[in-house]
Amino acid sequence: MNGGWRRNGAAGAALLAGLALAAGCSTPASRIKREAALFATFPPEVQENVRQGRVAVGYTPEMVRLALGAPSRVYERETAAGRAEIWAYTDVRFASDLEPVTTRYWYRDARGRLRLAHDWGWADVTRTQEYENLRIEFRDGRVFAIERRSR
Repeated sequence: MNGGWRRNGAAGAALLAGLALAAGCSTPASRIKREAALFATFPPEVQENVRQGRVAVGYTPEMVRLALGAPSRVYERETAAGRAEIWAYTDVRFASDLEPVTTRYWYRDARGRLRLAHDWGWADVTRTQEYENLRIEFRDGRVFAIERRSR
């Protein structure tokens, strides 16, 4: 019985992930197709990096957006050295665990008396955790720094 719960929970998580992908995740190829005229203005080495979803120091926001898509979050940093805009890209991690659950219920015994019973079982609990895996810092309209998550 509990094995069925685990399979159904895993299937549900897979279904949700599939729906999220179908709902609006875009690829560099689809973004390039939408912005073909802009893409054509990039130098050949930048075009190749954008096709592969890579960015480098010195890229413009347009180049980064074509390569990586829209950022998940945008931060603004102000220091004595000046202002910077930081684009953060996030990812989601799913973890599925079986957790014990208990329940109480009332029932009538063979003599018709009302009794309280306790029972337990397993519930498949799926947790989601969002984390930043990439930050791009812009200064003066160009990529100044790239931070990648390194486990």
